[in-house]
Amino acid sequence: MSEQYFEMLWDCAQCDARDLLAKTHRHCPHCGAAQGPDTRRFPEPGQEIEARDHRFVGKDWFCGYCESPNSAASAFCGNCGAPRGDSPTVAVVPDAATAAVNSPVQPKPERATGPGGRKSLWMLVLLLVLLVGVGAHWTYKALSKHDETVQLLDKGWTRQVNVEHHTAVRASDWCDSLPAGAYGISSQREQRGTRQVEDGQSCHTVRTDVGDGTFTQRQECSPRYRDEPVYDQRCSYRINRWQVLRTDTLQGDATLAPTWPTPQLTHTLSGGGNTLGAQRLGSRVERYTVRLQSAQGQQWTCPVEADLWARLVQGHTLTLKVRGTGQAVCDSLDMTALP
Repeated sequence: MSEQYFEMLWDCAQCDARDLLAKTHRHCPHCGAAQGPDTRRFPEPGQEIEARDHRFVGKDWFCGYCESPNSAASAFCGNCGAPRGDSPTVAVVPDAATAAVNSPVQPKPERATGPGGRKSLWMLVLLLVLLVGVGAHWTYKALSKHDETVQLLDKGWTRQVNVEHHTAVRASDWCDSLPAGAYGISSQREQRGTRQVEDGQSCHTVRTDVGDGTFTQRQECSPRYRDEPVYDQRCSYRINRWQVLRTDTLQGDATLAPTWPTPQLTHTLSGGGNTLGAQRLGSRVERYTVRLQSAQGQQWTCPVEADLWARLVQGHTLTLKVRGTGQAVCDSLDMTALP
């Protein structure tokens, strides 16, 4: 099947005649003015006029003397008779109308243009400037730091030991991922995810100016997809696991040496068995803090490492960096002056 061609349109600048056929009417049928190649445009979608028995021989060339478009088969200008020579071909027109149809642009909301609208705009600008200024001020305060000379008021410690017991817990997983040791299993069908399924095609019209007063059009289609739910079996089960039963805590200040709690286990098993109800010691956590005060009376509490905590003595003078917001940078404590 041969390719189908349709007429481009143009408007006469001399007599204002509109919707002239660019291939058929090289001159205005009303006033005789020559067609300008830069006036060609596409018709509205759905109003295309076929260029019957048209044979494409190439893009028109642009006459450098009278600025008229001429067929690629012509050696001389049909308007002024000038030879073609090295005259350039006409520029093709992009299909802006079809692009707008295929990718519609949402209309922008109307803006007030009267005195009230201009006042609102200025108020918005001033508000934005104010917000930017406040934000810059607080950012500067948050990032800026200064040194404070501080004195150690006191220090504290906390030590914790978890006690675990072996117990049955409820859990759920996809049935193809059940852990070893699961029992009391029941299942039900649930959505596990989605998959992309082809669901027809999305098509749009592409129109192409071929440069001789006509254009071609074709349909371009791409697959369209939809989300389809994927179902699988979800299993609920019981499984025996070690869980934290309680946490034993000891805490004190500089007058007490840090010591660990000694939890009492009520159901211990020789050899560390995993029988239900068995208990064992779990993870340990220790935390050391110091309370500092500036000459102006402002106080901060900072966490420190155990070895540093042991070296510090009440009354020690230290240097601490403090942000503009008053927040202490605890890892900046200067210990170089310590004995």
